[in-house]
Amino acid sequence: MTGYRPEWISHRSRVQFAELLKVQSKLALREPYALLGGLALPAILLAVFGFIGQAQPGNVGSTGLTIIDLWTPTILVLSFIFISVSLPNTLVRDREIGWLRRVSTTPLHPSRLLAAQLIIDLILAAAAVLIVILEGALVFGASLHVQILPFAVSLLLSIVELFALGLVLVALVPTQAVAQPVAGVVTFGLMFLSGLWVNPAQVGDPLRTIMYYSPSGAAVRAVLDSAFNGGPSYAGLLTMAVYTVIFGFVAIRYFRWE
Repeated sequence: MTGYRPEWISHRSRVQFAELLKVQSKLALREPYALLGGLALPAILLAVFGFIGQAQPGNVGSTGLTIIDLWTPTILVLSFIFISVSLPNTLVRDREIGWLRRVSTTPLHPSRLLAAQLIIDLILAAAAVLIVILEGALVFGASLHVQILPFAVSLLLSIVELFALGLVLVALVPTQAVAQPVAGVVTFGLMFLSGLWVNPAQVGDPLRTIMYYSPSGAAVRAVLDSAFNGGPSYAGLLTMAVYTVIFGFVAIRYFRWE
């Protein structure tokens, strides 16, 4: 019998994880921050820049790219930001209503709960990618000349890095009342550093360097380079990888069930 025990434990663990994933999905739909912020808002932003591009046709500067070409990759990263900052609202709420305390009485490690939430948000992120790219291409004529592998790697690293940052907020923020304003501040900070309002090339150092190597700035640069320059720089990918490791460690180290 002892020879079959590890397999039995593994099967039971998979079943528990599947049930946890199902419950977290239902809870996420009750307060759809990620659905509204990660899917609806980027689609609206893309429409705004699309209509601006139609009102001001032609290329931007010497780039040979239209407004919608340049903004489609940036809005992709913004959608990941909106989904990531929904994590504190969702999981901190779960902590306050006692759901996390109930989960803590099971053999599940905190990393399994975080993994379940990440899977849900990865599905939302994939939907956001499809919506933004299809809307940009079919409605506004965006032309992303991408190499699939570099583009996919840049998107995946951007998603994992920003979601790990969201989990840091989950670990450190005490209540949902605090989570909402903190998430708002972090969102606007990441949006600014991404270059939404000010292009990093238009500012001087050290702000330009801070923007380029911030979590959202590195993600935007990697996706833009993958879309138009053949592939991201190693510095951008390494920056996101380092952030992912640091954020992941902090999130798991300081995660609290109650």
